[in-house]
Amino acid sequence: MSYNLKLLESFSSNIPNSSLTSEPNLSAISPSTTSELTESLIRANNRSSRSVTYSPADLTNPTQTSAFQDNDLLTQMSVSQEVQEIPHSTFDNYLYATSYPPNGSSNPLSTTSINPIFTNFSVFDASGDNTTTSVFESGALRLSYNLANAVSLSNVRLEVLRSDRVVSTLGSWNQANLSNELINLASFSNFTGGSYQLRAVVRTSNGQEFSSASQAMKVLSWNRTNGTFAGETIDYTAELGTGAVIMGRGGTDTLNLSGISPSHITSINGMSLAAFNPLSGSTTNQAVFGGTAFDYINLADGREIYLQGIERLRFSDSSTFELQVRTNDNFFGSQWNLHISDVGSAWRFTQGTSNVLLASLDTGILTASGAGGGIVDISTNRLITDPSDDDNFNNYGHGHSAISIMSATANNSSGISGINWNSSVYVNDVYRGVSLQQAIRDTVSYARARNQKVVFQGGIQGNWFNSGGTREQLEQLIRDNSDVAIFAIAAGNGGPGGNLSDPSYLTSVSGVAQLETTHNNLISVGALRNTSATTTINGLTNAVSVNIASYSNRGSNLTLMAATDSPAMDKFGNMRFFGGTSGANPNVAGIASLVWSVNSTLTGGQVRQILIDTAMDLGTPGRNNSFGYGLVNADAAVRRASALQRSSDLASLYSGRSIFV
Repeated sequence: MSYNLKLLESFSSNIPNSSLTSEPNLSAISPSTTSELTESLIRANNRSSRSVTYSPADLTNPTQTSAFQDNDLLTQMSVSQEVQEIPHSTFDNYLYATSYPPNGSSNPLSTTSINPIFTNFSVFDASGDNTTTSVFESGALRLSYNLANAVSLSNVRLEVLRSDRVVSTLGSWNQANLSNELINLASFSNFTGGSYQLRAVVRTSNGQEFSSASQAMKVLSWNRTNGTFAGETIDYTAELGTGAVIMGRGGTDTLNLSGISPSHITSINGMSLAAFNPLSGSTTNQAVFGGTAFDYINLADGREIYLQGIERLRFSDSSTFELQVRTNDNFFGSQWNLHISDVGSAWRFTQGTSNVLLASLDTGILTASGAGGGIVDISTNRLITDPSDDDNFNNYGHGHSAISIMSATANNSSGISGINWNSSVYVNDVYRGVSLQQAIRDTVSYARARNQKVVFQGGIQGNWFNSGGTREQLEQLIRDNSDVAIFAIAAGNGGPGGNLSDPSYLTSVSGVAQLETTHNNLISVGALRNTSATTTINGLTNAVSVNIASYSNRGSNLTLMAATDSPAMDKFGNMRFFGGTSGANPNVAGIASLVWSVNSTLTGGQVRQILIDTAMDLGTPGRNNSFGYGLVNADAAVRRASALQRSSDLASLYSGRSIFV
């Protein structure tokens, strides 16, 4: 005798899902959407096969049909007369399934199934936020499954159902086991806001199809709001959608949460507001979306907000909540160079690490014999010097000021805050101490011996190509070390009011900075001035309008802009607004060191590309000869590097200007 079965129901949108991993399921796809299935049942006690098939007509004869229900499968069976003997060893490696005989006996009929079975199925939001069963439109999913009995596998597809109808298929695979497969929803324009069910469907080589249990997924529609380099208040309202993407960009930005009190915040980055500390663990959890990393806020009504470049929140009761890191240094509030480039927000991710080395190609830092002054507001324990590094080129300390911007001691209730608080600084006096090429060789050798990446700030302009060798040798030295070194070189002060006479200042940067065109680990840095009256937001100086400094070289080989007239401590203990392109490029070097601190796997060329991709556009949209790729943005750059470190495949779905910045 053999049992003929037809699987009448394989999918129900009402199947409960208590976890992301389904229980083993023998479901076959509904006859309305798939072919008729055949299942072989093996009686364990006599090793005989009972082959089962039947059609809807079989169900009309109650004398031949007996029905039973197993979980969500309604199985109908009828008896025929054919028996086939099959050796038990044929099925030794298959999972066993339990069925029951038609007479309702309490003793189950031990059977073996040779059809594919999903022993695991999970699909979840790939962003990394704490709502795994909801995803932003154009976000991404992670799919995992395991199949048993897959010898006849043709393919597995992931179906999207809405109101019990298949509305989309998100991909097809031909392997029996899949782990954390990334699915880019930006490729599926019809997967819009709403509630869905997802299921995996396996198709066999003979056309049979079986499904997994289904899993609920909510897709959040969203709108995006962009700020500028200026400090702004950005309003959030429910009209932005069940999801929202807020990009504050530069400046001290406040997100005004209209109609929302602190009690309406379920969590921020997976923690309560009370547990949030900007300097400790506030970025452990981030949402990777649009190629970058976002803070995420969950509201009590189910709405989600992705945000970056936001320094504080304001609630409906007028209370505020600080997100950025603030220091207690005397002149921190005046450091407009930090605030316009969102350095205080980048500090939440890193304040610099020991595996990154800063290097100064400038006038040194030590006090020359018989001269006045000393090292001020910079930890001497972080400085790597030799006697040739005396800073005697300018009376105030040109090299000292540049190093101050990069690495002044923070939170010591004195002076300013350096961009990088922790990394050591290799000091070179290339003006009166050592040649440029020797300084680069010595620094790189020191860094390589300690497995460090090195970021150079170059306060040099004019013709330095032959300092310590030929131009070709200098280019080779820079190129050969692109895996561990990046150079931020001053574009030059060749225009009106500058200290370099350069008739080509409108069409080209100066000297070594020109190598940005042929070397992907070199950045030419122009000087950006604050052209507005002093504007203070929450105690911090912000810029309302900016422009390239009249003296700053520019042209097709200008890479980036950074703030000049940057507060710095000179060697006499005075705060001075350090100007020129020499006051701009230490900002880029310091920010590059933060990027490398969060992701040490990057090359010098990749660090430069991140700084370019995340820069704030200025002037004519896109790259232009006055501002290059725009104003360097520390928070956006560090977030991009962090996203690539956390989830490289997900972040790499976006590149260049497609990255959310």
